[in-house]
Amino acid sequence: MTTADLLEAWREATRAAELAARLATLALESAEAADQNAAASDEIAVMAQEAADAAQRAADTARKAAMRALELANAARSDRLADARQDVADAQVAAARAGELYHKAESEARARQGQGSDK
Repeated sequence: MTTADLLEAWREATRAAELAARLATLALESAEAADQNAAASDEIAVMAQEAADAAQRAADTARKAAMRALELANAARSDRLADARQDVADAQVAAARAGELYHKAESEARARQGQGSDK
């Protein structure tokens, strides 16, 4: 081998080493970017799970509130229905009592009129 051949071999080896160093640097940067992307993806996944959990809790709370509102509405409706039935019964009793008082007053008025015509 001549000195020129050795020089050329050395230059090729140097270029190959420089190229290998650049490729290694690019591979390292890609690995770091992939690691950062993976970390970001993990963080996004955690946030998405937390959002899903919060949505589930909100849905559960809304469901409980709706059930409670339904229970209260049913209770109020039952109370109003019972009150209305009692009002009808009270009105019927009052109407019957008023009828009795009317007939009694009418009888008494007739009796007074009859006493006045006997004299």
